Amino acid sequence: MNEQYPTKESATLHTKAHAYYGTMRNNYYTLQDQEWHGINTFCCGGFIILGSNPFWFLITNILLIGPFVLFVVATWHEIHIGLTIGAAIMYAVAQYGLLRAGMMDPGIIPRNTTGRVPVVPIDDYDVDGTPLIFCETCKIFRPRRAKHCRYCDNCVERFDHHCPWVGTCIGARNYKYFILFLFSITILSVYLLAINIYLLVRTYIETNDSYQMFSRRKICMAIAGYTFLVFLAVANLATYHLQLIFSNQTTNEQMKETWVSRRNPYDKGWQKNACAILCQETPESHLRNRTSYHQDDGFESSDNSGPQTKMYQAVDDRR
Repeated sequence: MNEQYPTKESATLHTKAHAYYGTMRNNYYTLQDQEWHGINTFCCGGFIILGSNPFWFLITNILLIGPFVLFVVATWHEIHIGLTIGAAIMYAVAQYGLLRAGMMDPGIIPRNTTGRVPVVPIDDYDVDGTPLIFCETCKIFRPRRAKHCRYCDNCVERFDHHCPWVGTCIGARNYKYFILFLFSITILSVYLLAINIYLLVRTYIETNDSYQMFSRRKICMAIAGYTFLVFLAVANLATYHLQLIFSNQTTNEQMKETWVSRRNPYDKGWQKNACAILCQETPESHLRNRTSYHQDDGFESSDNSGPQTKMYQAVDDRR
C-alpha cells in the first residue's frame, strides 16, 4: 500500500477549512480592520476610550475632586489624621472606579464592514429559546443581552444602560467598576457628612451660638449640604443596582420587563449572581490597536494602520 503525502493544495484547503470552522466556533469573532463608526473618542493610542459624553464625564470628575479637596483644606488641621487618611482612601477608590468605568471599552462589538451578510451563528437561539437579534446598523447578530446604544452608536455586550455622568455605556467590561464607583461614593458621602456634622455640633457646643457656628463653619455647612444631596441621589441608585445584581438582571432588561412573564435563565441565586458579576475577570475587549487577521488565503498578516478591531467575520463564501 503506497503511503500518500499531503500536497500543497490539500494543505491550503485544510488551512482554509480550519480557519472557517474555527471562526464558527468563536461566534464569528476574528481580527479585522475597521473604519470606526461609533461616537467615541480614542486617546493615548486607544488605551483610553471615551464615550459620547466626555464633557459630562469631566464635570463628574470635577464634582468629585473639588468638594473633597475643599474638605481636606478646611478640616485637616481640626480632625485626627486617621480620619483624613480614611477619607483619602475612600476618595481614591471612588476616583479609580469612575476613571476605569468612563475611560475603558465597555464591551463594544465592532461593526461588520466586510460588505457581506453574516451567516446565522450556530448558537442562533438565546438560552431562553428566543432567536438572536440582527442589528441593522452594525450588520451583526448581537450576542445575548447585547443592545445597540443610540447615544454611542455601538452594540455593547451585556448592555446595562448609557450613563451620561460617566459619559459612556455601562456594559460587560466596565459594569463592576461603575458599581465600585457607585458604592464607594455613597460611603464617602456618608463619611464626609458625619465629619462635618460633628464639626458643626462641636462648634455650637463651644460657642453656644447658632449665628457664630454658621459664620465660622460656612465651608462645613456647604460640604454637609452637598454630600447630603449626593447621598440621596447615589444611595437610591446603589440600592437599585444591588437588587439587579442579586437577581442577575440589567437595567435594560428590568426597564423592558424582560423576565416578568418568564423565568430568568441567568439567575443562579443571589450569591452566585453577585460573584459572577462582581468577582469575574474583566472580559477581553474586541477592540485592538494592533492586530493580526486572517487573509483570504488562510494565513495571518499583521497591520498597524488605522483603528483595528476584533469583530464579527461575515462568512458566506463557504469554500
